[in-house]
Amino acid sequence: MLYVERRQKILEMLTQTGSVKVAELVDIFNVDATTIRRDLKELAKNYDIHVIYGGAYYKKEKASGVIEIDPLEKRMVNLEKKKMIAKKAAALIDNGDTIVLNNGVTAELILEDLGDLESINLITQSLTIAAKATTKPFINLYMPGGKYRPLSGMFYGDLAEDTIRQLSANKIFFGILCVSINNGITHPFIEEISVLRSLLDISQQKYLIADSSKFGKVSLGRVVELEAFDALIVDDEFPDMYREFAELNDIEII
Repeated sequence: MLYVERRQKILEMLTQTGSVKVAELVDIFNVDATTIRRDLKELAKNYDIHVIYGGAYYKKEKASGVIEIDPLEKRMVNLEKKKMIAKKAAALIDNGDTIVLNNGVTAELILEDLGDLESINLITQSLTIAAKATTKPFINLYMPGGKYRPLSGMFYGDLAEDTIRQLSANKIFFGILCVSINNGITHPFIEEISVLRSLLDISQQKYLIADSSKFGKVSLGRVVELEAFDALIVDDEFPDMYREFAELNDIEII
């Protein structure tokens, strides 16, 4: 088969399925991995394709915008899905862990499913999460502080960031409004972004907690690439396109 024909078939596979893996293409076309990677790189020059080491995906996503809503209204949106995700996240927390819960309803719900732990450390910028944590005797609470923003319920600013940088955590369970393959994790209030990045930077294992309504959305400020996360903790309506992306990038789906 001529390389032109092979590349055309690879392009058809990408547009039909959304992604391809190098190992699978090697078997299909009976050529080596170097040849397949060269094919993918050439296709990416003319088509909306993103190439990674293990394969490539077709950037067909059209992300929609989002605005922040009132905190009380936010609590009721997709509540059952948020509870499902929170329960999965809580099961990953062990005695002695230092965890980060940045903000959001799903992160707050994790505190309700922690079971019979003896002692954990919790770092948070959320006033609501901090208040709930004070009712759990086994939680040692650390709140870096800063300036309070009522709409998000979160503290931000240079004071918060400087304090966060002095800490370290085993795991972060990162709640966010907008997730997009092309745009990564975005956030509507840019003044909070540096604090969110700091919380990610001090955490060894990074878990994204997001119900299905958050995917395919984009907002003003970019926080981090989706590839920065070790795992996505999601509900049972998790979009297939993101499942393919996660598999290509060795991101665990929980």
